[in-house]
This record gives sequence, structure tokens and C-alpha cells, in this order.
Amino acid sequence: MKNFQHLCSWTTALIFKSVKKRLLVVLCTLSILYIILRWRLTCVDIHSQMQVQRMCTTYAIGISVGSLCHSLCKDSETTSVSCPTFYQATEVVSGNWPNQSVIYRNVAETNDLAHLDASGRTIFPSEEEFTNMIKNAVKLKFNISISDVDARKMSYLQNKEDMLRQIEMQNVWSLLQDNEYLVSLLYEKYNIFPKLLGTCGYTYAVQKMQSISGYWHLMTLYDSEHEWNKRIKTALLILDYLSILEEKLPEPVHICDVKMSHFVFTSDFKKIVYQDVESIHPQSMVNRITGGKSECEQHSDCDFMDCRSFCNLVSQKCDHGVVNNNLQIVCEKIFLGWVISGRVMVPGLLLGPRSPKVLVEMLDLCANPERTQGTPRAKASKEIRKRLYDLLSNLKLY
Repeated sequence: MKNFQHLCSWTTALIFKSVKKRLLVVLCTLSILYIILRWRLTCVDIHSQMQVQRMCTTYAIGISVGSLCHSLCKDSETTSVSCPTFYQATEVVSGNWPNQSVIYRNVAETNDLAHLDASGRTIFPSEEEFTNMIKNAVKLKFNISISDVDARKMSYLQNKEDMLRQIEMQNVWSLLQDNEYLVSLLYEKYNIFPKLLGTCGYTYAVQKMQSISGYWHLMTLYDSEHEWNKRIKTALLILDYLSILEEKLPEPVHICDVKMSHFVFTSDFKKIVYQDVESIHPQSMVNRITGGKSECEQHSDCDFMDCRSFCNLVSQKCDHGVVNNNLQIVCEKIFLGWVISGRVMVPGLLLGPRSPKVLVEMLDLCANPERTQGTPRAKASKEIRKRLYDLLSNLKLY
């Protein structure tokens, strides 16, 4: 009897332990899934389909207009949509643009365009008032003065029905509050960002291009000479692109959230542009953000993502503009790699067994021009850029 009791106790404990282990695995799995979905680290295709369905519903009931609405919701050639992992957008794999991938982005609807009069009627601005509102918004957000003609052009979405003009105004005004949409419009003629393809209501579409990440590997120990040469060419194209942002625009433009995956090739692979332009701002606006007199206790309190500044430790105010530049950030985060406590943890585009010592030293100088401890807060000069460019151009000699 005693042995039987021991056997029962042992069996119960074993079952309990097994159930407990499985329950723990289930709970951990559910927790991971919750975190992924909660923080939008990934999504599933049903999200994309629901997104398009919502857009088509608003089009059907007449509260969305735009050049994409009919092709997405009425044409027989329906585009296939999927939800890319680690990307908060709906990706169109194929559609009415032959052999072209598209990214959809949604914007929030704004409610400050129209107002109610004393009788409760909704009053929209006149065309002249709307034009001035657009000019003021562009000036406020990007410190760029545009003409009445350009503002008027921005106020339309290729809608040809006058009866829907007020709906179009509402759609336009909401779209213009989005930094990416506005950047795509303002810099369209320079061909430095993916092309804006059209809109439908509070959704717009831009080109999806091939990321340079495909030419970079974590396992750099196995890079062939051919792969290394491609990485050098990619780095040179990035340097060319940074020069355009610095010198060829009305005002230098800063990328304040630099990521490897957001540098993309044009279709002919002869140029590189930056795809995620949410963090793109002209220098005067970055100066305003980083030097806006907000309170601070340390320098990092004044940073705007990768665009860094200084804290006035006497007044404890952020009263300084941006102090680094695109080249410094790219050398630090893209060419060198992921650095923690002064040590490279994940090698970047130009760091590997084929990297000559002189290149590593140049990258260190570019990433930290003043050789300071901690987070670098200085610009990489044009001289550094030229030396780096010349070195990369001649690396085939090594």
C-alpha cells in the first residue's frame, strides 16, 4: 500500500511537472505573439486586406477621392496585397503599374479644416483660403516658401467632379499633415526619394524599391571578392546620395533615423535613395527641433533620434542646433555597424575580413571626427568625405 501511494505521488508530480512545462511554453509563446502584434513588429495579410477594404468602403460611400481609388476598388485586375514583416505598411506586390511594387501608407484624418457657423452648417475654406493654408503649412513644417501655383497644384488629387471638391479638400489637408507625403511632393523634381504614385482618401502609394540590405551579410567572414566589390560600390553610391542632400537642394536635408534597410536602389541600380522619409527634415527644422529651448539634464535629452545636439548644462536648456550630419551617422551606423560601449557588435557594410586597416581607421574618424568618448557629436567634414571616397574608389588595388 505504501509503495502504491509513493507511485501515485510520483505519477501526480510527473504529470503536474509536464503540464506546468507545457503551460509555461504556451504562455511564453502567447506573450511573444502579443508583444509582436502589440508593437507592430509584424502583421498578417488579413490586416492588409482589411486596410484596402476600409479604403474601398470609404470610396464607395463617397468620402474618399483620389487617383488610386478606381483602380484598386473597381478594376477587374485586383492587386494582391501582403503585410511585410517588420514594416508598418501595406505592400502591394503587383497592380496597375506593370512590374512595380508599391507601398501603401495611411494618414490620420484631421478635423481642423472646416468649422461650424452659428446655424450649425459646415463651412469649408474658399479656394484662395485653402491655397494660403497649404503655403503656411509647408512654411511651418519645412521652412520652404512655395508659390500660389504650386500650392494650388498640391490642393488637388486628380478629382474631376466638382461636387466632391470639399471631400477632396479634407483628404488633401489630412495627407499634407503627414511628413512622408509632404516630403514626396516637395522634393519630387529632384528624384531623391521614391516616387509618389497616387492617393485614395487618407491613403497614398509610393514606389517600393530593393533595399541595399541584400548586398550585406551578417556572416561577413564568407564574403567573396565579388560581394566585397558590390559593397564598395554600394558605399560609393550612398556617399553620392549624401552629397546631393547636402549640396544640391535649396537647404541641406538631414536623415534623422538612419537604417540600412531604408537605403534602396533605383531600378537601374545606378543610384541610391532613401525610402522611409518620415525622419527627413531640412536643416533649419532640425535646428528648431534640437534647439527648441526644451529642458535637459544631459546632451541626449536634446537629440532627435540620430540628429544630435548639446544641452546647455548651465541653463539646462536645449539651445543648440544639430551638431552632427548625415555622413557621420552613416559612417557610424551603416559603414561600421552596430556599436555598443565603443565595440562593434554587428559589422556594417564596410567592416569585414577584407577591410584594410587604413579603411577601418578612416571609418573610425568619419564616425567620430573629434575622437570623443561616448556618443559622437560632431560633423564629418567634406575633407573626410573626399578621403573616404578616394580610398573606396581605389580599394581594388588592395
